[in-house]
Amino acid sequence: MILDKKTIQKFNETLKKEGVFDLARVLRKKFSKAELYLVGGSVRDIVLDRPVKDIDILICKVKIKDLERELKKIGKVSLVGQRFSVLKFVPKNGKGYIDIAIPRKDFPKGTGIYKDLKVKSDPNLPIECDLERRDFTINTMAWNILKEELVDPFGGMEDLKRKIIRTVGRAQERFREDYSRMLRAIRFAMQLNFKIEDRTRRAIKKHIGHIDDKIGKERKVPYEIISSEFLKAFDAEPIKTIELYFDCGAMKKLMPEICAMKSCTQPKEFHSEGDVLTHTLLALKSLDSKMFKKYFSQPITLTTKIAILLHDVGKPKTKKKIQGKIKFRNHAQEGAKIAKKMLGRMKMSAPPEVGINVEEAAWLINNHLLFLHTDPEKMKKTTFEKYLFNERFSGEAHLWLFLADAMATKPAGKNTDFTRFKKAYKLWKEMQKEEKKKPPKSLLNGREVMNILKIKSGPKVGEILELLREEQLNKRIKNKNQAKIFLKKTPLVN
Repeated sequence: MILDKKTIQKFNETLKKEGVFDLARVLRKKFSKAELYLVGGSVRDIVLDRPVKDIDILICKVKIKDLERELKKIGKVSLVGQRFSVLKFVPKNGKGYIDIAIPRKDFPKGTGIYKDLKVKSDPNLPIECDLERRDFTINTMAWNILKEELVDPFGGMEDLKRKIIRTVGRAQERFREDYSRMLRAIRFAMQLNFKIEDRTRRAIKKHIGHIDDKIGKERKVPYEIISSEFLKAFDAEPIKTIELYFDCGAMKKLMPEICAMKSCTQPKEFHSEGDVLTHTLLALKSLDSKMFKKYFSQPITLTTKIAILLHDVGKPKTKKKIQGKIKFRNHAQEGAKIAKKMLGRMKMSAPPEVGINVEEAAWLINNHLLFLHTDPEKMKKTTFEKYLFNERFSGEAHLWLFLADAMATKPAGKNTDFTRFKKAYKLWKEMQKEEKKKPPKSLLNGREVMNILKIKSGPKVGEILELLREEQLNKRIKNKNQAKIFLKKTPLVN
């Protein structure tokens, strides 16, 4: 397939930048029959004008040992995938590494386990035979580097134009080869803003129960892979991802804690918007609102998005009727425990690049009612600093969650009250400005307090440090000497 000049230029610019043209010249000079193809997601991303992350080159009609020998002359090379005949090559004039392979044919065992298959590598296999083993049509295109032509035997270009995710061949067979492909389909649909083709979607619904399958104690699809696919999809499209996971049955299998939120009704007096899940989806939706962007321009972290998703996960377990009224006492604390356990089980901190901070997510959930219970203006500055200028976790994330929660709360017959959020935001900005985005360091530490007052370690030292910090934040003491004088003259301290 011949592409338009603009797309051909994009391919050539990418290949030149990564040092592939130099590689092609050397190999073609040595191996006159060699065919070089750019394969994998990079072909798709160049066509879609998206950033290219990885460069994968398939070379036909050259033996892997001969390739390795020649590549060593023009760069660094190592055989990283002996089973799959994959070389990792770093060209002398390139910016990163290039994965180079020869064609292969896969013979899956049909267990649903990733890479549970027999492999036959053959440099003389036609390019089409290598492409047919791949998952989705949009990932089966190859760019002939020397001829500047697109090889597209499975209609990947047409599916890109139609914006659909479709398996190569029968969807059921592709998923039986590797069950994680079902979640991968959802991830691609979310990242590319595509739809999953009907037959592919029906096959996902039919086979999703296998996502939890085990052989003995070992999972067929490890939680690390599941979390990687979920987090990438959720980061791109939070609401659509949750809806798709519910629709195909993945949520029930993997995260029943979130399913419980769907049927958990709330008092209309405070939550006319609906049940806990409806409220949660509205909170996630608020992240793209004009009001949210008015206050926050920085991208919301994935850890915070997960905290927003789970901020009320404790409500189903704590729901009780007391004197005829629905109550959710201690749901924040219970929710933090549930979230920490669930996120730990799912190994959501593990995936490279997208793994979240489970401790921070639990901390945000545990404290998300802070300003609902206490007026920010009546708060001690030390308390405010503890949560909004926390050394371990993001104070801004606390405000992100607070605003998202408030925007999703629709009291019956009333407008949502943002007074406390605005107060907290104002104080946070003032303290940021005063301290150039960093709160001042404490003037004295615990050991210094004990030495000055000649007292032993104990609760009193902590109380004195908090009192000292309050004076410092209110600018009544400004240096170490004033702090020492304050300690000696203040009756409450002695």
